[in-house]
Amino acid sequence: MDSKEDVERLKRILKTHKDSLVRATAVEALGTLGEPAVEPLLRALHDEHWDVRRRAAWALGNIGDTAVKPLIHALNDERWDVRRKAAWALGNIKAPRAIEPLIHTLRDERADVREQVAWALGALRNLRAVEPLILALTDKNSGVRREAARSLAVLTVINEARVKTKIHDHESTLDEQKRAAFQECKKLYEQELEKARVKRE
Repeated sequence: MDSKEDVERLKRILKTHKDSLVRATAVEALGTLGEPAVEPLLRALHDEHWDVRRRAAWALGNIGDTAVKPLIHALNDERWDVRRKAAWALGNIKAPRAIEPLIHTLRDERADVREQVAWALGALRNLRAVEPLILALTDKNSGVRREAARSLAVLTVINEARVKTKIHDHESTLDEQKRAAFQECKKLYEQELEKARVKRE
């Protein structure tokens, strides 16, 4: 059976099958078929079941930039795991258009989402993300702080003067107590920066 027939068969499953697990499995299969599967995968982003939407976001993130706009929309999905997968997909695609929506999503209520967004902002390698990532260094969740530190390190390698200036400017606005807390969090960034420099050499 060729890929066109596969796509048509899997599209029918997505349209007609009542079992969400079967539809989710169809989405995974579509994800292996590349560009011909984009249209049904885009429709699957609006499936009634979150697991189908989540897997569709992941599949689209492995195909390319044709799905950027729908994936940006998926950053507002009611289910946190769909938002998380959409953030990963946009980072994996390295979609420049996603920078502002991702920055906005860095304030998501779920730490899992914020952590994935922090990673994606580093993957995009866009200096517009520097200030939001500096703020994320003091996130209440350790995973978010770690990914923010890694992404800031990546951006520092791209433009050290710009990032270091922004960090200094931010630190200078803090009172003594907040500055001490920020400096503790900044140590993680400095460790990640050393790793990023070694990796570049």
